[in-house]
Amino acid sequence: MGDGRSAGGGQSGDAGRAGRRERPPMQDVDLRVQLPYFLIRLAALVVITVVLAVVGVNLLLSVLIGFAVAGLLTWPLGRMQRRAAQRAAAARGAAGPPPPGAGKGKGGSA
Repeated sequence: MGDGRSAGGGQSGDAGRAGRRERPPMQDVDLRVQLPYFLIRLAALVVITVVLAVVGVNLLLSVLIGFAVAGLLTWPLGRMQRRAAQRAAAARGAAGPPPPGAGKGKGGSA
């Protein structure tokens, strides 16, 4: 029971964490900017999956292959999606905080 391992076991893990870089805080991204990129990537996945299923590949296997192939084919599009979101967040940050009523949709305060 008391071999002493549990008392000092976290020291080696703590030393490894001390040398790591801290990640910058998460930016608030605008999902509307990313929507067209996401829809294109989703359409690629659906088309590849349907083509494989029509050809006669098992449905589960066609979905898995579709994920892999669509991910590889649309990888540059994903990078553009991330850059567009970062640009939108930077532009919004440069413009200042949104007004109190922004983002609540149409209509008044009913």
